Amino acid sequence: MKKCLSLDAFRFSSHAAQTVHELEKTTAYDKLTSWRVIQAYYAAYFSAHAVLRFFGKSFSHLERGHVGFLSGRCKSEAGYAPSLPSSYYLIESNPKTHDVNFFRYGESHKDLWKCFLDLIADLEQQVLTLRASQERLQELSAHFLDLKEALTNRGQFPSGNWLSSVRNEVNYKSLEGVWFPFSKATPSFENLLGRVRGWRVGDVDLGRPTLEGNELERFFATAFVVVDFCISLSLDYRALTEREGRRSGGFSRLVKLTAAA
Repeated sequence: MKKCLSLDAFRFSSHAAQTVHELEKTTAYDKLTSWRVIQAYYAAYFSAHAVLRFFGKSFSHLERGHVGFLSGRCKSEAGYAPSLPSSYYLIESNPKTHDVNFFRYGESHKDLWKCFLDLIADLEQQVLTLRASQERLQELSAHFLDLKEALTNRGQFPSGNWLSSVRNEVNYKSLEGVWFPFSKATPSFENLLGRVRGWRVGDVDLGRPTLEGNELERFFATAFVVVDFCISLSLDYRALTEREGRRSGGFSRLVKLTAAA
């Protein structure tokens, strides 16, 4: 189970890194455009998938073949057939009890963000139990609190799916400001990108995204806080491994490739 989660985590981390690199390469317009918003969203989306897996949680869609395989194994090894219809699931692995739990969900994006938000809310409290100075503990807890507030857009999206909502407005409702002709309020893409130059080494400080007055700037900052969390975790886990595996090695090569490009 650990190997599967690790493989998936580094796979999604690579997706996030490649998406950010391709986002950097788009130079057609000075403004933050529709496709840049969508790319930033998917970089955060892949990052959220990776982060969940680094913490032993996999938000996955079980297709009919997956369900059939799991049901067959349960019947042959434990003598019962579980009720496990094809759907989206948060699959959690408990390292202490070795239990694997399945929690059923219905939507690929909204429910992913709900699961990610639950993790962030949990981390906000858990970091207070670490061995560190009170100042450092409060700083860490405040960081996760700020991310929680950003994901919900100050409580307006209780499921934490505000980024997904903005993506939908851009993609399906032609949100004004990111489609030509651009408005004056549409932020400069180069200015935004200049704030996240250190993403390859997990060195991004975007402060508190909720304090951004412009919605598009707030969206961009929130998306990259999620990306930075993912890349930072990936680099830390890679450093902990005695020998790089196929996926972690691929992640390392991709980050070096994008840095050299």
